[in-house]
Amino acid sequence: MPRPALLLDACIAINLAATSQLQRIAATLDATFVLTRQAAAEVGHLREIIDGELVSTPIDLGQYTSDGTLQIIDLTPPEYPLYLELASIVDDGEAATIAAAAHRNLRLGTDDRKARRLCAERHIPEPLRTLALMHSYTDAAGLSHTQVRDLLIKIRDRASFQPPRTDPDHKWWNDHINDT
Repeated sequence: MPRPALLLDACIAINLAATSQLQRIAATLDATFVLTRQAAAEVGHLREIIDGELVSTPIDLGQYTSDGTLQIIDLTPPEYPLYLELASIVDDGEAATIAAAAHRNLRLGTDDRKARRLCAERHIPEPLRTLALMHSYTDAAGLSHTQVRDLLIKIRDRASFQPPRTDPDHKWWNDHINDT
């Protein structure tokens, strides 16, 4: 039986890839991560420190599609009108992700404030956020405080992610990331 699909925008895909544990996260959450082709095109690079130098390393989605952790989908003709409407408001990736979620009744994940607002306006269920996914994953995997901290530092440093103070899991983030 196939695992339930979770449609991700590029930012969440980048944040999860920054952990180097995308396969484990998908398996633990019993999900197949899905990106629209437009969102996949926006998945760019991670930041790495190599020999003391900041280097931009491309994210290879192919390694995740080949093992079934990630699927890349094309929009269908009925999804194009909503996609085109939304693309004038948000990036192509978010527009395609929302259009696919709306037409296919899929759960979606985005941290983008405008995208979240558009979902609410269109009565699409509240999108998951990076921290909610990571919180669920780390709880389900039974990770130690140190392991959680290390994953969150990777997201912060490699993906340049900083959650907004309004994120429901912001305190959880701070409790782990600020512990020295």
